[in-house]
Amino acid sequence: MTAPTVARPERPPSDRSRTSRTGEELSDRRPRRRRRLRVAVILLAVLLAAAAVWMIWFSSVLAVKDVRVVGVDGSRAQAVLDAAAIPVGVAMARMDADTPQRAVLALRWVQAAEVRRGWPTEVVIAVTPRVPIAGIASATGTSGRSAVDAQGVVFDPVGALPKGLPNVSAEGVGLASAMAVLASLPADLAPRVVSLSASTRDDVDLTLRSGDLVHWGSAEQAEAKAQVLRALMRHKADVYDVTAPELPTTFRAR
Repeated sequence: MTAPTVARPERPPSDRSRTSRTGEELSDRRPRRRRRLRVAVILLAVLLAAAAVWMIWFSSVLAVKDVRVVGVDGSRAQAVLDAAAIPVGVAMARMDADTPQRAVLALRWVQAAEVRRGWPTEVVIAVTPRVPIAGIASATGTSGRSAVDAQGVVFDPVGALPKGLPNVSAEGVGLASAMAVLASLPADLAPRVVSLSASTRDDVDLTLRSGDLVHWGSAEQAEAKAQVLRALMRHKADVYDVTAPELPTTFRAR
């Protein structure tokens, strides 16, 4: 005995057409939604980029709020700040670092300088000052206001010169040679020098605290000259000549 078969009623044509239209409408809506989503994402990205540009380049959020000097302090740090003249409130990204750096380097006592952005709101000026190793002798022979470093650069330091610096009477090539000699002196001889003089690179003279005169010559063979001078100074003399350390001489001028 077989089970009775129930025939499914056919949907009227109107129902089939309605279902077809609904499927077509759904299939049409999906691409439109994707396009709208893409447009929304692009607009959001553009807005975020515009906001970032505004915040970095034009807002006060990332503007200069503090300028700090490292490498020097006190009156020298203030001199650097005055020379750099970096405006507070300007956007960090739009701050001109080259002009302040050149202004600081124009200070003769500054050997090196670099202006750095310390994000988010700080500017750091790193300074390497020149180290004076002698004072420029005045017309009276005493130390004047100017100093000179190991490279022979003359500058006016901010503040008083360090005590105990020797005086130097020289200029041009002679000055550079005198500073090269002073910088090359061993630690036991350099503190005994009270003054130097030179007119060429080969005729540097040293005056010691004892009043004795040393004809040193050029900056070459510094260690050999120092060794010979130590040996000569065991015997009292007024003038020691180590210009040619192989043939040193001494004599008494008084």
